[in-house]
Amino acid sequence: MKLSKLKLYNYRCFGDVEQTIKIEDITSFIGDNSSGKTAALMALNCLFSVNSADRVLKRSDFHLPKEMSPDAQASQKLYIEAIFTFDELENAGESESFAIPLFFNSVVVEEPEGIPYLRIRLEATWERSSNLEGAIESKLYYITCPENEEISDEVKITAFRKDLDHIRVIYVPAVRDPSKQLKNVSGTMMNQIMNSINWSQSTQENVKEQIQKLNDHFLNEPGVSVIAASINSQWTLYDNDIRYSDAQLRFNSIDIDSAVKKSEVVFSPTVTGKEYSIDDMSDGLRSLFYISLVDSILDIEERIQEEMNSGIDEMAFSYRPPFLTIIALEEPENHIAPHLIGQLVSNLIKIASRDNAQIALSSHSTAIVKRFDPEKLRFFRFNSCKGATEVSAITLPDEETFANQYKFIKEAVKAYPELYFAKLVILGEGDSEEIILPKIWSAKKNNIDLSGISVVPLGGRHVNHFWRLLSDLKIPYITLLDLDKEREGGGWCRIKYALDQLIKNRVNKEELLLIDSEVLSDEDFDDMSNWDINDSRLFKIWIEQLEKYNVFFSAPLDIDFLMLEQYGEIYKGILTPTEGPRLTVNDNGEKRQRFIKDIEDLDNLYPEYEEPVKDAVKKTLKSCGGDGCTYSETQKKLMVWYNYFFLNRGKPSTHIEAFLNICNGDAEMQIPPVFARIITKAEKVLEEAENEVCVSGAVEGF
Repeated sequence: MKLSKLKLYNYRCFGDVEQTIKIEDITSFIGDNSSGKTAALMALNCLFSVNSADRVLKRSDFHLPKEMSPDAQASQKLYIEAIFTFDELENAGESESFAIPLFFNSVVVEEPEGIPYLRIRLEATWERSSNLEGAIESKLYYITCPENEEISDEVKITAFRKDLDHIRVIYVPAVRDPSKQLKNVSGTMMNQIMNSINWSQSTQENVKEQIQKLNDHFLNEPGVSVIAASINSQWTLYDNDIRYSDAQLRFNSIDIDSAVKKSEVVFSPTVTGKEYSIDDMSDGLRSLFYISLVDSILDIEERIQEEMNSGIDEMAFSYRPPFLTIIALEEPENHIAPHLIGQLVSNLIKIASRDNAQIALSSHSTAIVKRFDPEKLRFFRFNSCKGATEVSAITLPDEETFANQYKFIKEAVKAYPELYFAKLVILGEGDSEEIILPKIWSAKKNNIDLSGISVVPLGGRHVNHFWRLLSDLKIPYITLLDLDKEREGGGWCRIKYALDQLIKNRVNKEELLLIDSEVLSDEDFDDMSNWDINDSRLFKIWIEQLEKYNVFFSAPLDIDFLMLEQYGEIYKGILTPTEGPRLTVNDNGEKRQRFIKDIEDLDNLYPEYEEPVKDAVKKTLKSCGGDGCTYSETQKKLMVWYNYFFLNRGKPSTHIEAFLNICNGDAEMQIPPVFARIITKAEKVLEEAENEVCVSGAVEGF
């Protein structure tokens, strides 16, 4: 038996549009602060908590629509529905299911030989009354019709709490108090297990006898006897009730049940030799041990179930475990050192793999999120326009149809989970964008993290899948691609690729291909890859068109070449006197080596210089590329440096070193125009002006 769906309607931040959250063995709720993650966990607690106080609805549990005053609301309805499946029936004979007989009369089977499922729904109504909190009526039902059918009173069967207690939610808050759980007090996990131990009669009598002896030893001490006598004699002066006439000092309980209540966990060995209690541990270790305690309880319950299945006469516990325990865990990363996060996640996955357990957790930690498969993530977003929370699954390419894309996207988003928490994502080609764009933004605006922007180098491959994922999550995004003019697959192929992917991403084709009041025909669009590479005016038109859809290009080649054009002297300035490309020249009949930086600006260039320039053009545009005819002579000379810095050295280290010499003032004044347009568009997105079209200026690089 496993929870498969949670449906919420008008519960707290969830509005009057039903939100369905699919639940796996382990599911992670992610999203911004106050987006509804805790509310979803509390909804589970409201249905199945072992603590009756957690199941009591309050006025604040009913959704208040946007722009409505609490005083203006006369009534409100909500429901929380949990749907359970019995997948173990598909593996008949491998395991026994005790849940089916109990819920047999309430399960739903939609079709012959279909897997049955169970619908448990809490319905509640709040109405204004003379009571300050108002009047709240609630009822628990089994819903016996399929999900796609309308619910009528005839399909509602009252659900009794004694039956629902076979499903348990253990809510682990963000601020954890393991010392309370470890001390065997009423209502704790430890108490429930300890109270169910079947103590043998001989053990009970021996413990009682030994405790009495221990008390007698204490009372025989002269100092203790003085205190005991004084307490008893003074008490007689205050009260003469025969039931309480004899006041005795006792150091230990005389029965085993009272003694067990004082049990606790201690830790040893220690440096001092003194045993440590949970109160002596750090917050991080307390948090880990709290989760470890939950794991221990589930392990014990599995063993109890095995004993029950074996049919032995004398069982260790007089207790029947729940069919299913759902652990609602908030922010497991709290107080825990980064190097322990991986082990923690592994342990959580191990817990969730048990037949009797599931985990639903919330997290803001990228260290946690990246360790989960994207399919197990549920994205929570508070829609400020509607005043309600919306929940989305993570959209990936179809695994069967797009096997390679599926693997690539899955691993890419696991590598950069920060995109889930961003107000705006800038998708770039690679490591260079990840270094350069934050630096440029900081020079122009402020720290990019303060703006809530994530620069994610996911590459140009399969970009439509990233667009679809971010669109479905309603996270705004800007894309910066390399134009790669004269490289294989670059130039017009790059433009057409971006247009194709936008169309696949549900952009209106006619609007996208509308230029100068005329829609590009299908024939011309199909032939775009063969358009004239020298037509810079037409390139400019289509790049400006794509920028309206937040797709920008590093032109004419890539972002590394763009930076070299803008800050060439600064990049050359990071070299030591003995570094840089060299050339063997004939100098007055003598062959000697010269640094290219010393000769490239001379009026009378050495004829030997032409060959390294041609070679650099060939290497830059690659073996199947062009001859550089669309590049100026100055740009061709820069390709010598492009080869030296970015093909023969590490790109990241080169850019980092160069930015040490680019002062903020110069970067702001000399910022490449395409970066300025990206910043302008990003500012509008962050100001919730997504519908405004960025009016671009002259497009550079042609």
